[in-house]
Amino acid sequence: MASGQCQFFLLVSAALLLLTGVFADGESDGPPDTGDWTPIKNFKNPHVHELAEFAVTAYNYQARKHLKFHSIVYGEIKWQPRGTNYRFVIAAAIDGENLTITNSYVARVFENIEVGAKTLEAFVPINE
Repeated sequence: MASGQCQFFLLVSAALLLLTGVFADGESDGPPDTGDWTPIKNFKNPHVHELAEFAVTAYNYQARKHLKFHSIVYGEIKWQPRGTNYRFVIAAAIDGENLTITNSYVARVFENIEVGAKTLEAFVPINE
């Protein structure tokens, strides 16, 4: 490999590593290839918040329910070769009822980085 090509390859590799750190910021400090569940440290991260809201919206569509997202109680992230798994404990209220009374749900969302899609894999009530 020519010296210029080698430098270009190293530069692109370094940029990708930096971008990985930027997008993971607030989600976890774990490396992207651990395969272990790692606690999410910042629930206010817009991407994390969007995925938790997606879980409620997708559940409402699939189960013909009317839950209203309230907050993330707990979350974990697990990196895999084709994407990222997120596991949340979500507080949600039944829309149209007293929105101050929430129930808790465990949700799992897979975000496929290859095709840019997210999938609700599980949504289970904890205390209904």
